Amino acid sequence: MSEYIDPTVFHWMRMPQMYMIKENSVVLETEPHTSFHSLSFDSTNAFGMLLNPMQNFGFTVRVDYRFRGLEDECGVLLKRNNLHWAKAGIESKQNAQDLACTVYSQGYGDRSCREIGDGIRWMYLRVMFWHGNARFQYSFNGERFSDMRWLHFVSGEEPVTAGFYACSPGNSYFDCEFSDLKLRII
Repeated sequence: MSEYIDPTVFHWMRMPQMYMIKENSVVLETEPHTSFHSLSFDSTNAFGMLLNPMQNFGFTVRVDYRFRGLEDECGVLLKRNNLHWAKAGIESKQNAQDLACTVYSQGYGDRSCREIGDGIRWMYLRVMFWHGNARFQYSFNGERFSDMRWLHFVSGEEPVTAGFYACSPGNSYFDCEFSDLKLRII
């Protein structure tokens, strides 16, 4: 069973200048020229928070956002280190948004995406991790989840960290709220 977790158990991956930690959520404002795109921007200076490393878990979060610029993005992530991570979330583009997942490992990566409407302003995201495998999912209501991507992430029982992030690769910024933080040990 998933349990709500207090935002104060997370630690900053990178702390933004403007943020607020509430009882059940974290609100942050991105800054221009921040990204989590080692492939195209060679940068991992996104803002976000991470849990301590663990094995065999499910992490779910509701993300509320109002993008202002092209390529603004927010979502969930799994991270072993700066050279081995995976992220899934929402990215803005011209007159639409992408539901996207990127996997990066030792200088190589790939990205898969699906276009969604530009009127969507919130979404639930979930990442499950067990025995080195990962599964990213999304939901519009927090009840029924659909798969974005399954992958083998690390070998064996190596622990990884999970969390959430937001960034603005262009000359933009936006507010983003992460709430309904839930953790389930599996």
